[in-house]
Amino acid sequence: MNNLFEISRDGTTRDPARRNRITDSSVALRALGWFGVAIALPFFIWVPLALVSPLPTMIDVFGVVGLRIPAAITIGGLLMAAIGFHKF
Repeated sequence: MNNLFEISRDGTTRDPARRNRITDSSVALRALGWFGVAIALPFFIWVPLALVSPLPTMIDVFGVVGLRIPAAITIGGLLMAAIGFHKF
C-alpha cells in the first residue's frame, strides 16, 4: 500500500507535501499583499510627519470633506493586504 496521504486528527486525509508547496497563486497573493501595504504606507507615514514637521496635514491638503479620499485609498490598500496575506 502506497502511503501518499496521512490521516489528520479529524479523520480526513491530506497531502503532507502540499503544506510546503509554493504555487503561482500564493506568490501572486503575496505580491498583492505587499502592493496593498505599499499603497497604505504613505498615508500612515504622512500623519506623524505632519504633526512634527512643517508638512501640511491631510486636512490642509484635502479638507475635512475630502478626507474620504486618503481614507478610501488607505482602506483599499489594507484590504488588498488582508487578502494577500490571509494564508501567511
